[in-house]
Amino acid sequence: MAEPSNEYDLVVVGGGLAGMTAGVRALELGLRAAVLEKGEGEIYPCNTRQSGGVMHIGFLDPYRPAEDLDAVIEQRSGGEADKALSSALSKTGGRLLDWLQDKGARFVKFNEQEGYRWCMAPPRSLRAGIDWQGRGPDVVLRGLVERFGALGGSFRGVTRAASLVMHEGRCIGVVAEKNGVHQTVKAAQVLIADGGFQANPDLYRAHIGAGFERIFQRGARTGMGDGLKMAVAAGAAVKGTERFYGHVLCRDALHNDNVWPYPEIDGIATAGMVVNGAGQRIADEGISGVYLTNALAGALAAAPDGEPLYAIFDAAIWDKPGRSARIPANPLLEEAGGTVLRANSLEDLATLASVDGPGLVETVKQYNAALAAGQLDRLAVPRSTAMQPWPITEAPFMAIPVCPGITYTMGGIAIDARAQVLAESGEPIKGLLAAGAATGGIEGGSQAGYIGGLMKAGVFGLIAAEQAAVLCDKPARNGPGNKLGAPSLPPHLASSSLAVNAPPRPHRLAKYPMLRAIVGFGTLASILLSVAVAGLVLWLCWSSLGVIAIPAAGLAGLVSAVLGLSYTELVRLITDMMLPE
Repeated sequence: MAEPSNEYDLVVVGGGLAGMTAGVRALELGLRAAVLEKGEGEIYPCNTRQSGGVMHIGFLDPYRPAEDLDAVIEQRSGGEADKALSSALSKTGGRLLDWLQDKGARFVKFNEQEGYRWCMAPPRSLRAGIDWQGRGPDVVLRGLVERFGALGGSFRGVTRAASLVMHEGRCIGVVAEKNGVHQTVKAAQVLIADGGFQANPDLYRAHIGAGFERIFQRGARTGMGDGLKMAVAAGAAVKGTERFYGHVLCRDALHNDNVWPYPEIDGIATAGMVVNGAGQRIADEGISGVYLTNALAGALAAAPDGEPLYAIFDAAIWDKPGRSARIPANPLLEEAGGTVLRANSLEDLATLASVDGPGLVETVKQYNAALAAGQLDRLAVPRSTAMQPWPITEAPFMAIPVCPGITYTMGGIAIDARAQVLAESGEPIKGLLAAGAATGGIEGGSQAGYIGGLMKAGVFGLIAAEQAAVLCDKPARNGPGNKLGAPSLPPHLASSSLAVNAPPRPHRLAKYPMLRAIVGFGTLASILLSVAVAGLVLWLCWSSLGVIAIPAAGLAGLVSAVLGLSYTELVRLITDMMLPE
């Protein structure tokens, strides 16, 4: 690491994926950079490190054509996402994955769903509870911090950004605080990348509403919104701060660390229903799990203290949607000590859950009838169908006590497509950039549309560093790690080693020649082997068996072909999962 200085081209506030991507990229582009991280130690807590590590854009592959990604962002956000930001995200997502892999990040395909094609490796284990240390996001973040130091960056841990230094409407640095000592760190550009405000009760109440005490903190619990407050004090506009990203959790998370952050209960709750103590539905379960989580937070804020919430479902939902998640509630929730109530009648289930029996029976009756008649929109609390509704008819009837879990806030500082912070007037505030969960404009809105927190963080961290290089008028330096294209860069950067068109990506098996040979020629080799085995058996056995050697040779050839083809398919399957295209 470089020795601490008082003057830099770029100072980054926050050491998550957005901040460390920006820091490393800035150094590649020839900038002097520092990162201020308030956490302590090599594995300082942050949401990036403790995330699931899945890189997607609206659960689509970031390498898809930009128009496909723009369409899914439009659909998921209900048309409310900022189109300039969406376009920047869709056009840069694939380049970010290239860049991360160039820095040593490894990815696996977690399962066959497109949204899980790019999961940071090694993935978390298939079990409930906390499991992030040594997993993909932790490994990737450690690698970026190490590379930042190797390139000469100044990483300052246990250092909090207390305020921005402004001069004539321009940000010229940060006041940093460490162990009670304040120091001004000057910078041509300051990047706010310290995450959302999900752990700050005052900001939560101001932007989202009441009931902070009833929301379970599902993430790293470090997001205090310091960057948001500093930016607002400097005149920044805010955007879309009323929603958050999170999941429906078993309420046992309040006292059992084995049932959070996974398994989430979204799939069960959106297939069935969520009721209160009166046995009545309180929200539209059919938009998305993230939307439902926000709705439950709002319902709890208006409910009496101690109001129970239960996901109500049946055996069919438990066996199908209950197993559909990446880390499924069935069977992992009960294995981890979570509560799942069962009864052969709704009346008995209501008794177990201390829910009003007649109210629950009537609610399920009306719901089933409306579902059968295609009239879910006519219920007292109308139900959407983006998430498939299931009838609740098959005993045993089941209930899980639930609570909303918040991971990060979806809105924040208003920025443009170059990650420049915008004032209330809509003009950029000179010298001030922002990226990641500290910003708003893509996710959230009336649909609580979730697009992908890690991808948003990394993309705008990359963009912010490149914009800082433009504003600092620094020519890009040559060397390793600076070879990936940046199509949106201006001529003085695009004409350097950052070619407008990135060089062809190496084949995914370039480092594994034997695997590449098996994947490419395994089928042909299996057929040739079977022919050779059949010929060898015929030659060895003809003198002793005569014509009987012919079926024996055929059988030996068939067995060898089946074994060879099976081995080839197994290698292809493992390769496809561990080294996605």
